[in-house]
Amino acid sequence: MGGNHVLAMLREKPCQGMLNSNRELIGPWEVAVNWLSNKWTPQAKELGLRYYAHALSPGIYGQRSFDSFYPSLKYKLEVKAFVDEEAAKMWLQSKSF
Repeated sequence: MGGNHVLAMLREKPCQGMLNSNRELIGPWEVAVNWLSNKWTPQAKELGLRYYAHALSPGIYGQRSFDSFYPSLKYKLEVKAFVDEEAAKMWLQSKSF
């Protein structure tokens, strides 16, 4: 549901960079990887998204879920994972968009 909200926001106000923070997420989200890879990412790219900064969750399960998502994401968007949200923001700001 959250992914669909992000797509709706991108339709309303397109942008090239996004910070996705999972810092407060507990547990795995691998069940969403297929949908995110095959549905969400192509739509987000079509709507103009180019840069995807991902703040990892502190637990191993969320990090493993991102590791499952990353292989399909890296060929569609410029993506980088971060432990620190501030570093993720700085990376996005360094992009010329």
